[in-house]
Amino acid sequence: MKRSSPLAFLALTGLLLTACGGSETPQANKDTTKPTVTLSAAPKSVVPGGAVTLTAAASDDIGVTKVSFYQGNTLISEDTAAPYEATTTVSGTASGTVTYRAVASDAAGNTAEATDTVSVLTGKGVIQGIVVDQNIGAPVAGSAITVMSGGKPFTSLTSGTDGTFTLSGLPAGTYDLQARKAGLAGFDLHGLIIADNTMQVRLIQRPAFETSATTDGAKLTLTRADGKTPLAGATFTDKVDFQATVTADSNHVGPVRVMYAQLGRTPGTAGVAGSSQDSKWTFSPVQDALTPPTSGAVTLPDAANPNFVKGFGSAAGEALTMQVLAVDYNYNYSLYLVPITLKNTSAAAGATVTAPKSAAAVAYTLKQEGAWTTPYNTLPGADASAPAGDAAPNGTGVFVEVRWCNADAAPFAFDIERSADGTTFAKIGTVAGGTNKDCSDNQLSRPFFYRDNSSDLTVGKTFTYRVVARGANSVASNTTQTTPLAQFLPKLLGPADEVTGVALSPTFVIGHPQLAIGADGAGYNLQLRDLFSGSGFNLPGTQGASSMAVFRVEEGTGATGNGVPAGQALVLTSGLATNSVFTDTAGVLNPAKPNLAPVNTAAHTVSLPLALFAAPLQPLRPYKWQMYGGYAYKYLPAEGNRVSAYSAYAWPSSALQPIPATRPLNQNFDFITGTQ
Repeated sequence: MKRSSPLAFLALTGLLLTACGGSETPQANKDTTKPTVTLSAAPKSVVPGGAVTLTAAASDDIGVTKVSFYQGNTLISEDTAAPYEATTTVSGTASGTVTYRAVASDAAGNTAEATDTVSVLTGKGVIQGIVVDQNIGAPVAGSAITVMSGGKPFTSLTSGTDGTFTLSGLPAGTYDLQARKAGLAGFDLHGLIIADNTMQVRLIQRPAFETSATTDGAKLTLTRADGKTPLAGATFTDKVDFQATVTADSNHVGPVRVMYAQLGRTPGTAGVAGSSQDSKWTFSPVQDALTPPTSGAVTLPDAANPNFVKGFGSAAGEALTMQVLAVDYNYNYSLYLVPITLKNTSAAAGATVTAPKSAAAVAYTLKQEGAWTTPYNTLPGADASAPAGDAAPNGTGVFVEVRWCNADAAPFAFDIERSADGTTFAKIGTVAGGTNKDCSDNQLSRPFFYRDNSSDLTVGKTFTYRVVARGANSVASNTTQTTPLAQFLPKLLGPADEVTGVALSPTFVIGHPQLAIGADGAGYNLQLRDLFSGSGFNLPGTQGASSMAVFRVEEGTGATGNGVPAGQALVLTSGLATNSVFTDTAGVLNPAKPNLAPVNTAAHTVSLPLALFAAPLQPLRPYKWQMYGGYAYKYLPAEGNRVSAYSAYAWPSSALQPIPATRPLNQNFDFITGTQ
């Protein structure tokens, strides 16, 4: 084959270039296609000063270079990578509707825009809320609160570091609230009625049983007992009838563990939310039923709930809220607020009443205790009111128990009132009236009590209570105060854990930092067990079925506290048939000033020789000692020097006084004794 010369190739190339339009290069195609963009502003309703999140979805045939976000013509920010987002704040003076724009741009300068609006709430309704975990008070920060109206998202916000949130400017209407946080079960509140008022709400979350499962609570249909007539808005006389049924489309985690119903307050366990006179309805659905659970027809009061309506209603009819709570298997809560009207024809409403007597408020701060919404412990032989074994909370719970006497004509109701300033009182609860001639000098044994587990109870803040007897007239009791203590964290120190060669009559050393939390003393009961034989005993011992003996340690807090001079100490037993004073360096109780159980007031430790309480141990034996009971307490000289506050680290049972609700929390130290 004959090869072409280079000159021939160049000539051919020239002919081709001429045929294609000469020596000019081809012109590039120009990009004239605009991007596409959509914008979503959330929440759709917001209070003045509230945050708004702008989210844009943008695309282009070549590529989006940026999305610019505007309020009107004012640039908020720009985002160059998907997802395209911006956060802004609504002006504190804004009203009506605020419009936002998202402008998408490509490299050729083509742009496209989209708009969305939010409504600025300008009503007069306010929701002041707090999210707490199930241990009656520890705040849940960072929980996402969604407010629903008419079944659709209305607005959203997040609980603060103290668990609180505030939503103002709400138009009158009925709202639902949802609380969600990773790792926690959900809480759904249904039927919150807002007018030109401020509503205080508490949303309760607890660790989910299964964190990957749904956080939706059980969806209920609430009717009268006939299963058809709506419960909301119904009028009743002396009795309330209803039926609670889980809907077929409910998205909860089955089965439903328990349902509650109560008038006037959110129902909870007797341990931390009870009263001697209230009565809540409790229903445990069949756990293996394939159909949605239902309570069936219920009419209250009945034999099991004789006080369900006592203290509520009036002859003309009183507007009340009946609260129905359902807890599903994942510990998701759904709480329904149902407005009803109750007519009560009880003759007690016409009784002339006198003032309740000997009211005393005692605050309890608990290191660990069961959920106030956990129904009961179902273990064989367990105390039915004791917290369940899987109910350990995060943090510390606080509640106040108010006890009083009433020996005269039974009033229609007892109203419990509280004041944060000692002057202005507000009703926090109502229970049925009653009379009982037994009025013990022991404040913990007085016949009537009410437990206030309000989420706004605060450590270190003084609260004043009174009880108002109500019938044909209303008369208040004496006022009584309490100041909740902070968490008490004592420590076992010696014999140290896993130590060997311990003396047969060892000295037990405990760190007791009660002064740091403002307490006047601490009480302890130690459990010592022989791990070889399994035998053991408590130090200093036990006394009766409803009390536990302790040894008490008081460092001096002076005349306004325990009466022991500063720098001095007192150690004594309490609760035994015969009690002893082991240490009294100031001679307050024993002029001989014994110092058998030394207290180091600088290190805040107490040393308790076994010889004070029991016989020597066996040689070369393994033993375990633990803090079976441990609590701090505070006196109130202004009210007869009574104990007005406890802070419990460990307490064996809710059936034992003086701590009405807690569960064991163990510090276990093992040691081996030496030779004889």
